[in-house]
Amino acid sequence: MRALLFLCLPLVLLAFPALAQQTTEPILVSKPGAFKALVNPNCSHCRDEAKRRAKDLRGDDRVLCWIRGYSDGGAIPFRFFLVPYRVISDTYGVFVFDADAGFARGFEKSLDFDFHGWRNGVMVMKHKDGTLYSCLTGKAFAGPKKGTRLKTIPTLVSDWGAWLKNYPQAVAYHMFDKYQPVEMPTKIEPGSVKSRGPVDGRLPAETPILGVADGEHARAIPLDILAKKNLLHDTIGDKKYVVLWYAPTGTAAAYLPLAQPPEKVKAERRSLSLVSGKDGTWLDKETGSTWDIAGRAVAGKLTGWTLTWLDSTQVRWFAWAAEYPKTMLYR
Repeated sequence: MRALLFLCLPLVLLAFPALAQQTTEPILVSKPGAFKALVNPNCSHCRDEAKRRAKDLRGDDRVLCWIRGYSDGGAIPFRFFLVPYRVISDTYGVFVFDADAGFARGFEKSLDFDFHGWRNGVMVMKHKDGTLYSCLTGKAFAGPKKGTRLKTIPTLVSDWGAWLKNYPQAVAYHMFDKYQPVEMPTKIEPGSVKSRGPVDGRLPAETPILGVADGEHARAIPLDILAKKNLLHDTIGDKKYVVLWYAPTGTAAAYLPLAQPPEKVKAERRSLSLVSGKDGTWLDKETGSTWDIAGRAVAGKLTGWTLTWLDSTQVRWFAWAAEYPKTMLYR
């Protein structure tokens, strides 16, 4: 009987590759000097920086956008800030870019984080108290605050031209001459590769997905599925949510179909049913208002209202599956 179980084990792991990964201890590769964090840079607005660096900024420059808060959020050009620094500790948030795992996102504001290395093929940052955090999940895996998780802030990835057109008043960092463009990396960092474990075989390792997380539940949606339609209805745990896909900038974002009024408007939150609109927009059945990829009503009765962002990140499969080995895969 023992011999039979031993022979059957490889078949079980083949059928459920996530089980094989869970038995492997994560590898931490520390290289804190690889990138210097940018701390509390001076702020400006997108329209002003578009004039200041008109010769340097391109319409297709990738930007990480935080989509809520003062001035309707802000945008950070990758080539000027996220590529050279990888971790930005700011009063608007902590913004990270993992070029090898293919994601960028934001966490609650702090001035106390630095780049540290990689674990599970995912970038790691270190708080000044010594706690180490996954830059993908925000979860502390070592140090004084082990087991805690950073609060995420609503973000998405877009293009400078599209964001500037729609949100010229949004925050941007003051682009002093010292911030010179650094092209997107084409080589994988050796530390990232060394820290990777076995890959969940349900998808090829480099497959781009939208990872959606809600507490203990996680979903992975391949972007090639989203590219076939700009609106997807799904469920995570017991929550229904929608995924929006904006093809011109290759942007995906997940939201609960629950709209919140602007701060100065006294009104209750309201549930909505979204359908595809024209020119990369969406409509709600209840009022016919028009919504954009940032989850903001830009026309109609609910102009200025915002959808409730659901923690979601565009990332490569190997990294998402490593951090969320129990993730469900949307097919």
